[in-house]
Amino acid sequence: MRTFLYSICLFCFLTNSCFAQINPAIESFVSGFTRPVKVTHAGDDRLFVAEIGGRIKIVRNGAILPAPFLDIGGKINDPDWAGIFSIVFASDYQASGSFYVMYVVKSLTEVQISRFSRSAANADLADPNSEVKILTIPYENVLGGHRGGDMAFGKDGFLYISTGDNGPGSRGVAGDPNNNSQNMGKLFGKLLKLDTSSPTPGDNPLEKIFALGLRNPWRFSFDRSTGDLWLGDNGQDGWEEINYLTYPFAGAVSNFGWNCLEGPQTYNISHCTPGTTYIPPKLTYPGFTNNGGIDVSVMGGYVYRGSRYPSLVGYYFFGDYASGKIGYIDPAGTATLDIGLNYSSLVSFGEDQSGELYVVSFLSGTLSKLTNPDDPLPVKLVFFKGIEREGSQFLEWRTLFETNFHRFEVQRSRDGRKFESVDSVNSHGNGYTYSVPISSPVIENDYYRLKMVDLDNSYQYSSIISIKTARRSAEPFVFPNPVNGLFRVGGLRKGDNISMYSVSGVLMVSKSAVSDLDINFILKNRPAGIYTIIIENENSGFLRKLKLSKD
Repeated sequence: MRTFLYSICLFCFLTNSCFAQINPAIESFVSGFTRPVKVTHAGDDRLFVAEIGGRIKIVRNGAILPAPFLDIGGKINDPDWAGIFSIVFASDYQASGSFYVMYVVKSLTEVQISRFSRSAANADLADPNSEVKILTIPYENVLGGHRGGDMAFGKDGFLYISTGDNGPGSRGVAGDPNNNSQNMGKLFGKLLKLDTSSPTPGDNPLEKIFALGLRNPWRFSFDRSTGDLWLGDNGQDGWEEINYLTYPFAGAVSNFGWNCLEGPQTYNISHCTPGTTYIPPKLTYPGFTNNGGIDVSVMGGYVYRGSRYPSLVGYYFFGDYASGKIGYIDPAGTATLDIGLNYSSLVSFGEDQSGELYVVSFLSGTLSKLTNPDDPLPVKLVFFKGIEREGSQFLEWRTLFETNFHRFEVQRSRDGRKFESVDSVNSHGNGYTYSVPISSPVIENDYYRLKMVDLDNSYQYSSIISIKTARRSAEPFVFPNPVNGLFRVGGLRKGDNISMYSVSGVLMVSKSAVSDLDINFILKNRPAGIYTIIIENENSGFLRKLKLSKD
């Protein structure tokens, strides 16, 4: 079978007890990818989706940007099954621009971990020539699979990398016959821990083995709140498993047992070392030969730490590639394995900057959100828009209902990506129409959204709207110039204030424009020289200074 199929082995669901009454659902988000394998964020509102064929694409405001962030299609082994496996962004990406890509090298049996940098000229593009090779894993079994793998930064700041055991993946054959996963002299079947702040983070990789005894750890994650490790390890024939370590991690290398053990059972007793402590899985369930071939390959997921669905907080979600089932482990540690929720060819989970969870379909090329419809919205908007009234611009919105709701935070962005709060408005109750003046707009597009904060500090965002500050039909001017008597000021807008200052800087006259028509002034019996006219509009932030010469 192909390399990629050896790299994903999914799951089954056993019990039906739960910690709380939750009703997770899948909500379509965006489609149009070609064999996507990974979704993540870079510390901002964008999502980055890696396709196995070598492209990384950006999703912004629910749409795929036309140009790929990175395209290394010419470097990968197989655009269908053996290309990009994982991507991860440095925790300081907004400053450093560094991110990491794991891919299978063209015409070789190597897995490459490389660092790339974003383009200096465009934040939505990476520099394809910036590749720095960090670590190369030269797999030995050309026809075999189990090359891993995944990457994630832990709470301790280290980069963790999972690798497969390089064993055969066919049904009915002996798994990991060379005992690679238990061999500390090889990188196969391991979890590595690299210090990316080092000038040479991949040097002496055998010294960076954090855990061993893994078969094919295709997806793992760290709980963003606690730092705990959750790892899905694909089983050989009989069992699928989720492994777990509590943070902070012990100093000793952890051993998850493969291939002495598979799940709860002994697999190859000749590969067991007397006196060794094997860490038992957090969860095991019947694999291919124990469930009639229905559930095959476990997809490790994430602990939900978002704010949109409070009842999901602390639940670990995982899934199965073959059956598409999604299950969870609740905060008390009880697994609910078949919740009636399916997602075709589920190949990966991911989370955005806010901790909301997503699921990726490999063959369908879709990205969807994990939701919980039973969690009520703190507020429902009837509309949210920008308006202009009497020469001034406002944001207006109306609510249909507000439940246990606290406040709106008005957020503005110059580029539609990075938002800052510019105002805060407390709740006024159901059916209220809110109106907030727009302060200091620029003469270009501004982007606005509402951060709607509940009483328990959970929140959600409104849709993003774009407001283009109205441009003047003409720039303000004085005519004639120079002048000896009557002159007019034009290019005005209703609400402008026009002030004229003498040669010595003393205010002579001030008028307000009640329409967009020109205003006449008389300048006579005054000394010759340069007079100053200032046009300003405090509602729009507009300001112009004109010079007028008197003969």
